[in-house]
Amino acid sequence: MGFSLHLSPDSSRDGAGPSPTVIFLSAVAVLGVVATLDAVTPIELGFSAFYVIPVLIATWGIGTSRGLAFALLSACCWYCVDLTTGRPLHHEFYRVWDSLNHLMSYSLIALVTGNLKQAFRRERQLRLDRDQALKNVRELEGLLPICAWCKKVRDDDGYWQELEAYLGPRTKASFTHGICSDCAKDMDSGAEGHARWRAGQPRA
Repeated sequence: MGFSLHLSPDSSRDGAGPSPTVIFLSAVAVLGVVATLDAVTPIELGFSAFYVIPVLIATWGIGTSRGLAFALLSACCWYCVDLTTGRPLHHEFYRVWDSLNHLMSYSLIALVTGNLKQAFRRERQLRLDRDQALKNVRELEGLLPICAWCKKVRDDDGYWQELEAYLGPRTKASFTHGICSDCAKDMDSGAEGHARWRAGQPRA
């Protein structure tokens, strides 16, 4: 239950969870506990996998860069603890090599976790955008009685309304008026015919 607050997407950014400082201190505390347990337990009982816990907390709660920083810190803590355990090695190079392996593993986990958090954030934003779009749309269902001549629409009360007046409050759409090419041609031909008719009339 203690980690559930830390592992919620965007919690530190949206104000719904602990602050980045609290998350950072929590990750430090977890790293200290893991390092202490690793130091006081026998060599045969490994704790290297548990060093990834503060990396996950920092990455998910603060960001990928902080997660990578804790990956380096966790690898360094493991190296220091391993020095104190007296683990028999033929050469110190092997301890450094193991530390680099831990660093690469923790860093890879931080990168994957950071990408996963970004995917969660994008999905969350898309879901919010979808919900907002659904709120702005009112669906028209059933038969729509419309006049074949003037194109007015009859509402539920039996009154005939202009198409714009009918659709406006039901779709929250705004209308702009123009003229299509066919109507423009009809208007031009009508204007020319009227001009010719006027030209053929005798002058008063």
